[in-house]
Amino acid sequence: MISTYSKLGLHKESLETFFLMHWRGTQIDCFTFSPVLKSCTLKFMINEGKQVHCVVMSNGYDSNAHVQTGLINFYAKMGDLDSAKQVFNGIEVKDVVSYNCLISAYSKSAKVLLAGELFDEMEERNVVSWNSMITCYSHNDNSCEGLRFFERMRTEKCPPNEMTLGSIEAGERIGKYVESRGLSPTVHVDSALLNMYAKCENIVKARQLFDYMNYTDIVVWNTMIGGLAYSGFANDAINLFMKMKDAGMKPNDITFVGVLTACTHAGLVELGYSLFNSMKMDHGIIPKAEHCACIVDLLCKCGRLEEAYKFICKMEMEPNVVIWGTLLSACRTRLNVELAEQAVEKLLVLEPENSGNYVLLCNIYASTGKWNEASKMRSLMKDNRVKKTAGYSWIEMNDVVHKFLVSDTSHPRFDESCKIVDELGQQSQLAGYDQDPHLEFA
Repeated sequence: MISTYSKLGLHKESLETFFLMHWRGTQIDCFTFSPVLKSCTLKFMINEGKQVHCVVMSNGYDSNAHVQTGLINFYAKMGDLDSAKQVFNGIEVKDVVSYNCLISAYSKSAKVLLAGELFDEMEERNVVSWNSMITCYSHNDNSCEGLRFFERMRTEKCPPNEMTLGSIEAGERIGKYVESRGLSPTVHVDSALLNMYAKCENIVKARQLFDYMNYTDIVVWNTMIGGLAYSGFANDAINLFMKMKDAGMKPNDITFVGVLTACTHAGLVELGYSLFNSMKMDHGIIPKAEHCACIVDLLCKCGRLEEAYKFICKMEMEPNVVIWGTLLSACRTRLNVELAEQAVEKLLVLEPENSGNYVLLCNIYASTGKWNEASKMRSLMKDNRVKKTAGYSWIEMNDVVHKFLVSDTSHPRFDESCKIVDELGQQSQLAGYDQDPHLEFA
């Protein structure tokens, strides 16, 4: 009865039956707790879940791995990772499932280091373990480490599955790996591959896959439209958007981010305005900050800075750092001091520790001959103890990512790199190219 109620979504009834069973003194075994904890988790019943935990302990199941895994999952979903770890530590013989459960919880809470430490402790790992770590790194802006784990996974003879491919963006090699292994074409696999090709800017491959797919849902359309837009194929993105509407597919807010981005790349101001206005009027979609940012970016790229500023002032929501930053960057290009000052005034409130805003305005002052204002901006930066963020570049070669930080000499081939750069500089001079006298190689 408890299990049936839980499976039918009658979570309150499942919990009531469990407590009735307990109050009547009926014998409870380890399989009783799983559906109850599932109900507590899905309905976010924290106090009731803690009461179930008490029953677990009073019945002597506080070291049972099956029951404890359910408790770990419950506390993790409630956001109580300390209790989840405490339950995990109480398991005498930890299996791969209990490890995976806590690793997944750490992953979803961006606890990357804790997830990594737990993964390294495991004596036995399965594909779920690897997927959890790859997802953890990929979702926390460390795709390089995610790719490294994918390679380790293959090296340690653990074959990836469809979920692995949906967790990472590792470029052409993953697509080729899928093709060579003949993994069954599913919505999950094809959508993941399409997303990967689009973000890797392999638009030809992405479009081939898109045209091949027979189950194009809104996510697939959005991925393809966005991929075309971000890769500079503005007209193709707009045409695909029109084709999508003709096919009877209803666009959502993500669709409009993609097509508005296409308008930005193509400089189509009037079409951009038209699409922006149609969101609410024709589709009942309230524009978000990212849609407004697209219009601001579109106007700025077309040199219509005053119009962009007026648009920002009329926005229904509070402009964020991206919107003001877009205007500031355009002011740097167009040397518009007045609007730059307006943008920086807002940005210093929203992100006072971002050195880039100070530097941009300082450069605008310097470019327009306002040396006193530039000096004052540098002094303000110093008074606020804001340090300029060091820039670096990186390149991937032979599956190794090399990072080059400004003024950093720690790279093992630093001397060799500098020598090659010097030789290139000499060759460019001999070839008759004028070298910028202010250019310095770090």
